[in-house]
Amino acid sequence: EEVQRLADSLRKGRATDELRIASVLALTHEILPRALAQFKAKHPHVTVSLQSLHSPQIVSALMMQEADVGFVLSNVNQPTLQQENLARAPMMCIVPKGMLPPFKLRAGGLSLDDLTDVPTISLDARDPVGVLLTQLSRESGMGLNHFVTVQTYHTALAMAHHGLGVAVVDACTALSADKAKVAVLPLVPALEVPVNAIRSAAQPNSLLVKAITREMQKVLAAQL
Repeated sequence: EEVQRLADSLRKGRATDELRIASVLALTHEILPRALAQFKAKHPHVTVSLQSLHSPQIVSALMMQEADVGFVLSNVNQPTLQQENLARAPMMCIVPKGMLPPFKLRAGGLSLDDLTDVPTISLDARDPVGVLLTQLSRESGMGLNHFVTVQTYHTALAMAHHGLGVAVVDACTALSADKAKVAVLPLVPALEVPVNAIRSAAQPNSLLVKAITREMQKVLAAQL
């Protein structure tokens, strides 16, 4: 099946004024749209196609030459792909209004210990961020009260917006938080996830890939 996909991709070819992006959903709500707006101002005649995928699917799309560049919130250990770190995103706690006492919110940050008595939204243990949180919970000896487990950060954010529990998400996702419904505080001690651009090592690093990567890096620096 993978050989057939690659053959189809090579046979179809693509226009030189097209940029194919694959990105994790966490970056497609706030970060990538801002970067694309800046990219469009400089490259108005380029058409862009965007796929919102999980990290393993992005790796597959790049290997099958179905995307020119991918943006992920994890490190990718794949020898056929090149990886460039664009930023490090701190993890943030999204707290529904009234779920924690005001004195805890005034502290300016929340630890896992602060969350032991409230329902929390858990990330899938196979997710890179979910793995980090599971490891941190194990090391700290803190057992969280997981109310529901989700697969995407924006789903966790939506659950918090509806008051179902505290969500711990990356800072890119936290940019979409509705401050009228939730409080946003950093997780302490700080826990960060990498924001990386990945592309096929077998393909030339095109000017368009370089351009959107630079715009992503600038937006991340400004927003984080």
